[in-house]
Amino acid sequence: MFETTEVLLLLLFVAVFYIYNELRVTRQRFFNIDRKLDCLLEEKGILFDKQTYVPKDVLVAFNLGHKLKAIRLYRHHTGASLKQAHELINSLESN
Repeated sequence: MFETTEVLLLLLFVAVFYIYNELRVTRQRFFNIDRKLDCLLEEKGILFDKQTYVPKDVLVAFNLGHKLKAIRLYRHHTGASLKQAHELINSLESN
């Protein structure tokens, strides 16, 4: 019959295959969710900068020196609190 090491190797192979398959399925789900979010944002006319993941109109306001407007726009688009929006705009300032 099978030795203990052979059984353990077989179980290890099955476990690795199962985990790999689950990761592949999860990766596909995330890809689908990301595509759906992109479609929804595009439908609403919200464009994000791909480096900072901040709405483009927020970046435009920030780059023009309208810090308060940038905070207000960010809160409007994301539903963030005043503190969160302020911290984000300050982090853009330091970059």
